[in-house]
Amino acid sequence: MKRLSLLVIFLIGCTNNKQPFQLTEDTYEMWQEFITPTKSELAWAQIPWRTTFYDGLIESDIEQKPLLLWAMNGHPLGCT
Repeated sequence: MKRLSLLVIFLIGCTNNKQPFQLTEDTYEMWQEFITPTKSELAWAQIPWRTTFYDGLIESDIEQKPLLLWAMNGHPLGCT
């Protein structure tokens, strides 16, 4: 029963928007504002990231602070 309910919600949710997104001269400004990152979304850029693991390791040892190692596999935009 739960699966059927989820399927119905999914199907109804996917068919509500019958108009495709369009980029026209009339909608250009709206889309530009929509995709422009806000100040809070750019907050990560204010962090003084280190470009190498070694530099971060040395600094974290000197300051006795934890080190975050962010590692990933694949295309940075998820296009794999």
